[in-house]
Parts: sequence; structure tokens; C-alpha cells
Amino acid sequence: MADTDHLRIFNVQKYSLHDGSGIRTVVFLKGCPLRCKWCSNPESQQEEPELIYRRAKCIGCEKCGLCKGKSGISFDAEGKARVEFDAAEEKLEWTKICPTEALSIEGRYISIADLLEIVERDSFFYRSGNGGVTVSGGEPLMQENTVKFLKIAKEHYLNTAIETCGAVNRERLLTAAQYLDQIFFDIKSVDDGKHRLYTGVTSKPIRENLKALYEAYPGKNITVRTPVIPGFNDTERELRAIEKFLSEFPDIKWEKMKYHTYGVGKYEMLGRSYPLANMELRAAE
Repeated sequence: MADTDHLRIFNVQKYSLHDGSGIRTVVFLKGCPLRCKWCSNPESQQEEPELIYRRAKCIGCEKCGLCKGKSGISFDAEGKARVEFDAAEEKLEWTKICPTEALSIEGRYISIADLLEIVERDSFFYRSGNGGVTVSGGEPLMQENTVKFLKIAKEHYLNTAIETCGAVNRERLLTAAQYLDQIFFDIKSVDDGKHRLYTGVTSKPIRENLKALYEAYPGKNITVRTPVIPGFNDTERELRAIEKFLSEFPDIKWEKMKYHTYGVGKYEMLGRSYPLANMELRAAE
């Protein structure tokens, strides 16, 4: 499904206190142009809905075994399903059969109207402290309809915010900004080579987008966020380089965010390996 009135999302988180002012509803959208090695939301990276397997929820009923032998499903010594994600031809059928939702699809299409209705259910809580809705991801601006959703949200007098990696179409970014009260913009490094190695893209177009945003919307409430990642940008030299770049934008706030491993378990659920697993072991020693 893909039309002018739908978005691809994978979660709606209510009563958030860390993604903008006040109490907020955070909408997590599918799709991201980056492949950050420390990503805590790997289920956000692919644009389309995808299979996820929560082994802890598997009760060993073997109902998904109806597809056994032809679609990448087998069972281990504990009777739990073993999923070969690359061979998951019948993944939609598995999710229909699984009684505990151990096998499920991560991501769904939702109309803008239905999403707005969900967000507005908690409008009472937004009144104090400029609460509202935050679009996050993934990268929310990968989807053109995000701009349409933000425009309608403003027409409904909602406070709006975005969390963006900055590696987006500039025209779309600048269009979206007119409907945003708060912008959280990632600057992970100003070293192009390192940025490409750890995220898959260079830093230059991201920095240029921030500059264009700042010039087009002077006084806009913009906060730059930098996740401080061991081995990537956690040295004094790296952080000073970012600080020097940001000195060009005196009105922009800067937040340094501590590295965490909350998303590591999701990689196994998606049939992937955590890219920083070895670094994680070194950090723990």
C-alpha cells in the first residue's frame, strides 16, 4: 500500500518526556538513509514492514511448522522456532498462525486521519508545558507524507517536533520546518570519512542542511544532538570539532547523548548481528 494519505510507522509511544517539551506522543516512522552501527531502533531502518521474531514469546506449539521445509522455519532442541530470515517466503502466513505473536510484522500502514485521531486522544495532557506530537524514526522525512501530517497537526493546534538525522531532501526539510515548533537535528561527527564508515553516508550534506535550515528560519527552536559513541566520536578532539562547527549557529542548543545498548536485543529478533558487538565487549571490560 502506498498512497497520498498513509504513513509507514512501527510504533506510537505515549506520555514521552524526552522528545520535546511537555508530555508528548512520539510517532516512529519506518525507513532511514543511515545505517548507524549503534542504532537502537534497527526495526526502523527498512522502509517496508518486516518480520520480527521474539523467541521469548514462542511456546513451541509448532503451528508455524505448517510451512516447515519450504520457507525457512525449523525448531531447536528446546522446541522453539528457528527462523531463517533470508528464506522467509511465507512470513505473512507465519504471523497469521502464531498464537502468541512471537512471529509478527514490525511496521504498518496507517492513514494520516487515523494517526491524528490517535495523537489527539491525549490532547488533554498536552495543555501543560507545550506538549504535543513528535515524529521520529528512522528518518521521518524519508516519507513525503510526513510533511502533510505535520501541516494537518498544526491546523489542529498541536505542538509539533521532529527528530531528524539531517540526511534528507533539503526542500522537504525546509518545507516541513514551517510546521514545526521544535527540531532535534543530529550531528554525529564532522569527519566525513569516519561518518561514512560508521553511518554509511558522509557528514557534509547533513551539515549543509543544518546551515540552510538555520538561515531559512532564524530563531527557530533547534537543538543539535550528538550521540557520544565509544571509538567513534568520544574523544576531546572529535567533540571540539563539532563544537567549533556549531559555533557558527549561536542560537542553536547542543545536547550530548550517552551511548547505550537498549536496542541490542532487537537485532537478534530481526535476524541480524549488532555491528558494535566487539566494541561492546571491550567497553564492558
